[in-house]
Amino acid sequence: MSQIKHDNDAAKKMTYSLTIIKQHPLATLVFIDANNIPHISHIPFHLSADERYLIGHVSNRHALAKKLKGQGCDREGVDLNLVFHGESCYMSPNDVAPCDRKPKTVPTWKYSNTHVVGVAVEIVDIKDKYQQMVLTSAYFEQNQTTPWTMDKVPRTAVSHMLNAITVFKVSIIELNSILKV
Repeated sequence: MSQIKHDNDAAKKMTYSLTIIKQHPLATLVFIDANNIPHISHIPFHLSADERYLIGHVSNRHALAKKLKGQGCDREGVDLNLVFHGESCYMSPNDVAPCDRKPKTVPTWKYSNTHVVGVAVEIVDIKDKYQQMVLTSAYFEQNQTTPWTMDKVPRTAVSHMLNAITVFKVSIIELNSILKV
């Protein structure tokens, strides 16, 4: 019976983690760059349809693009960490109902986030890059009254964009969420 409970708990944690990613897609990206220096930046991601990968893109000038393109990248991809920051707020002891307040209640911070350990691999094929950008645009435009789509851009502009960016997918190796109340 405890195994079933554990599986339900794992499924709930997975759902919670994916919800944070979907609702707060701007991640803090951390990896070791080609010069063996920690690199931190902020990149939006969205989940693939099967929720096994995160899809992102960066300028070709970005340190991750340089590493993915072979400057210090092994054939397996680039190890990285992502932090998706959920809701957060300061909590005063005054925010706790008097009946729930303990004598030692102190101010704290309420927050939630999801940590992803993964491996990034460049999407090289131009048709695959284009398709990922179509999916990325559709994902981030889904709540717009009139969504912007890639077909509204001249081919030359799309070609220029695709040549200026590195599109990649991140295999999710580990997923952990933190809820601090």
